Amino acid sequence: MDNPKQLIFPFQVNQKASFKNFFCSSGNSNLINRLNDFVSSNDTCELIIGGEKGVGKSFLLQAICNELSLKDKKFAFIPMNKAIKMDIEIFQDLASFDLVCIDDLQHILASRDWEKALFNLINECQQSCCSLILSIGDTLPLEEVTKLPDLLSRIKRMEFMILRAIQNDELKQALDFVSEKLEIKIEKAELDFLLKHQTRKFSLLFENLLLLDHQAASLKRRITIPLIKETLKL
Repeated sequence: MDNPKQLIFPFQVNQKASFKNFFCSSGNSNLINRLNDFVSSNDTCELIIGGEKGVGKSFLLQAICNELSLKDKKFAFIPMNKAIKMDIEIFQDLASFDLVCIDDLQHILASRDWEKALFNLINECQQSCCSLILSIGDTLPLEEVTKLPDLLSRIKRMEFMILRAIQNDELKQALDFVSEKLEIKIEKAELDFLLKHQTRKFSLLFENLLLLDHQAASLKRRITIPLIKETLKL
């Protein structure tokens, strides 16, 4: 994949982020279809993707940016967990792009300055036909954390979809999928052991899978059950 056009921002976009590298569980098919429709069309979009921590919202936002970059579109990807340390002026002139993706919106809610900057950005994107896609993680109801009534009203008018966590019955399929995509060599018995003895949360299973792959490579060993026990202290 070609390097996407980030233009002025220092935030790195995961070059491997793409729809084909995202495991789409049955509960997320409508969302992925919606995003595919967006990137394949010339329509503008105002969308908020909600979901708990670790379900893949950041990956999807970066995938959208990468997909649009293949169509020679200009984008800005802003992870608010990092950008919150910067000045609100980073929102200025973003509406001149084709797409703005703001990740982890919850970091700026309850801050009047940031909320006002976001409100202005939403209006500017509308006027310039710039697509705006936001993600928001675990938070109190928007009515309780949003200080500006005008911003709350604008957010509520945006399309809202949930990225759901992978359910237990799809965990093995998901791990098989990411193992193949990342070329991690792990056999069925070892995957079964990992699923039986570790948390049933995919994001943590995925982190452990990456850790095992790194450990196996550094020790020049295969991923075996003894290596899993040793690495994960089981």
